[in-house]
Amino acid sequence: MALLRCTILLYIPFVCASLLHLNGTIIHTLDANDSPPSNNTRTLWDIIWSCGVTLFACAWTAIHPNIQGMEEKTRYIVFRRICIMAMVLVAPELIITWASRQFFSAIAIKKRFNDALNWTITHSFLAWMGGFILYVNDEPRATLTPDELLQFVLRESVDMPVIQKADIEDRSKGDILSKGVAILQLVWFVLQLAARRGQNLPISLLEIDTLAIVVLTCVAYCWWWKKPKDVRRPYIVHWKATALPLGDATLTYEYVIVNILA
Repeated sequence: MALLRCTILLYIPFVCASLLHLNGTIIHTLDANDSPPSNNTRTLWDIIWSCGVTLFACAWTAIHPNIQGMEEKTRYIVFRRICIMAMVLVAPELIITWASRQFFSAIAIKKRFNDALNWTITHSFLAWMGGFILYVNDEPRATLTPDELLQFVLRESVDMPVIQKADIEDRSKGDILSKGVAILQLVWFVLQLAARRGQNLPISLLEIDTLAIVVLTCVAYCWWWKKPKDVRRPYIVHWKATALPLGDATLTYEYVIVNILA
């Protein structure tokens, strides 16, 4: 609620600037003899193009989806990405909730794994987003959850690969250049609105709505700053031949514990 109140207070000056120009509005009829538009005049296409580019840059760059499942098809992955982008535009507060939940979960995972593997938060995000897949007898078995991975590592049931932070960042599609271009686009849009507000020029409601989505999405972008982006292939974790055989049972943490205690 506090975030929502701050956001509303931020937009009040822009809303007032837009509404003030609605009083006494004069509709001009343009013909071929009219002079060309001045620098203070914008066409509808200019407004739509500016808002559309900003929204696309914001939504596309801010989204950090989890790694695809073993049997997911390409069309399903594309459809899921489109749905997430639509959610960013329609309900950005849900994206903030999702991103903040993943961030705090990654912090908790980092604390638990730090003693055993000396992980960073980037490693923790990778584990949370399905970045480790278990292979048994050179065959893929299941994507490991952080709890399962930690228990297997502590019991030395798997051959855990040594993964450097630089290796994860190398797989990530969100480099400094792509993030910087998106940030510059957002900063340019905000500065443009601030300049128009300072000159008492009209601001459309579409631009105000775009500003609202940009501000809220930037919050989610901050939560996901250390999360790898668009990683397609998980790391392989091999089950040791000397460890407890899994058989045909479903891979769960409870199953392993029951068999070990038995």
